[in-house]
Amino acid sequence: MSFGIIGLVVAIVAILIIKNIIGFGLKIIGFTILILAVAGTIWVCSAKPDMHKPFSVNTIEYLFKINKDGSMTTTKQTTQTVLKEVEK
Repeated sequence: MSFGIIGLVVAIVAILIIKNIIGFGLKIIGFTILILAVAGTIWVCSAKPDMHKPFSVNTIEYLFKINKDGSMTTTKQTTQTVLKEVEK
């Protein structure tokens, strides 16, 4: 009976040790992947900072106002943002 209890304790300790080793290994792998992704992003941004074409963004806002007599007034407001390429 004591042999079974000792075996059970050894098995539980072994499982906990293996779990900690695997968890630490996964943290190292995740940290390495994160470092490689950040380094790759910095490299691409510094190598070709003008990768995208100039573009414009139109924002359309509809403003609704309810008047005192119960009628509704609608106002449309359009905002245009243009990003232009700088001439060299």
